[in-house]
Amino acid sequence: MTLSQILIIGGAVADISLCPVDDSIFSRHSTPIDSISMSTGGDALNEAMVLARLGDNVRLATLLGQDAVGDFIQKQCHAAGIDTSAIVRDKHTPTSVNAVLVDPDGERRFVTAKNSSLRRLAPEHLCATLERLEGVEIVSFASIFVSPCFGIPEMESLFRQLKERHLLVCADMTSRKNGETANDLRPVLQHVDFLFPNLEEGRLLTGRHTPEGVADTLMDCGVQHVIVKLGKDGCYLRDSMRSTYIPAYPHSQCVDTTGAGDTFTGAFLHGLLRGMPLTDCARFANAAASICVEHPSCASHFLQPKEIHRRELLLRQLS
Repeated sequence: MTLSQILIIGGAVADISLCPVDDSIFSRHSTPIDSISMSTGGDALNEAMVLARLGDNVRLATLLGQDAVGDFIQKQCHAAGIDTSAIVRDKHTPTSVNAVLVDPDGERRFVTAKNSSLRRLAPEHLCATLERLEGVEIVSFASIFVSPCFGIPEMESLFRQLKERHLLVCADMTSRKNGETANDLRPVLQHVDFLFPNLEEGRLLTGRHTPEGVADTLMDCGVQHVIVKLGKDGCYLRDSMRSTYIPAYPHSQCVDTTGAGDTFTGAFLHGLLRGMPLTDCARFANAAASICVEHPSCASHFLQPKEIHRRELLLRQLS
């Protein structure tokens, strides 16, 4: 068995995507739309799918129910070549199914079940995984503020254990839920090598408005490298050695932004595994995200390495 080089921790769900919809659906009994589709989703599973598609050995640590939806997700993981040995199945917990409402501009809103597996992933589900990290080089926690059972003390404990094993610790995030500040997260952030907030998430957490301000505050809290995702404007990369903007691929036609941030993070992690310079990691990630938004849901099977590299080359010429 090939050892996994990267461990992804977080949510795995089934997404039911409705595209496009607007407020008018609530004024009619029945509304025909262009597309209703079912696919895998969730922050961690999206990242894992991207990495597997790019040829990396990836292990997924998540919680699923012992139900048909959980079977569907696990089958899709097997088909993609993802190591599922760290997936915990719980007969008392329903597997999460998210309704994804995509508006005509490609922006999306999620409707989630608050008592399903996405919200119940807890430290005890990772005990066996932390005992067998041989071969793992990078651990990505995807993402901060998604799992209520991972509060600041629980994340600090997990991240500290990973750093004590000399692993590279990465984390994505979503919007804060209870007014948390960057200073509140300082015990967690001091263990993070790479953090991937988008600009809105970073603004809420830090109280700063510019990508530079967001990154500076997060680095002051101990993060070694901050990559602020800027959507159609690309990303901003900040560490002790550099402060630079990397443009987005300019010719992408946005259909659905679902999973674009996860695709960016997964592709950036792929670059780290391959030893790419950080600016090349960012270009590669921007190129991959530009493909994601051209398709409904987070459809990793559209990620052709040849096309990503073609777009990356154009971005290199634009920089």
